[in-house]
Amino acid sequence: MKLCVLVSICCFLSGCDGGKFQNSATQNLSRADKLHYEQYMIQGQQLYATHCSNCHQPDGTGLGQLIPPLFQSDYMLSDQSRTFCVIKYGLNQEIVVNGEVYNQPMPANEQLTNIEIAQIATYIYNSWGHEQGYIPVKKVAEEINKCQ
Repeated sequence: MKLCVLVSICCFLSGCDGGKFQNSATQNLSRADKLHYEQYMIQGQQLYATHCSNCHQPDGTGLGQLIPPLFQSDYMLSDQSRTFCVIKYGLNQEIVVNGEVYNQPMPANEQLTNIEIAQIATYIYNSWGHEQGYIPVKKVAEEINKCQ
């Protein structure tokens, strides 16, 4: 137990990290942004499990022709701002994802705060092979204000 605490303290003081969530998009982040990124990934994973994975599935593959995938989703990857708005306000129109048409409405999540949306966005844009990096809450807040 003492060894674990000592290793954790040394690791924290020396600036190392486990690299669990590191990818090519996070290599040049400042130490503060790396810490934010790691926090967002952890919180985002939990929020995704609570609010998103029931439909989009834990691995982001969606539900056949009913719910679109997030994994390798050209729709999601082409416009982060639109994704923030869809998470917050839902979607009630036909969309095309990876050449497939989906028209199942997505419910709004208006109870989610901007930081929670930033955490979910950071998680989904850095999971399943995506490497989009840290998405700061300030960016999400600016884009959410433009949604409607």
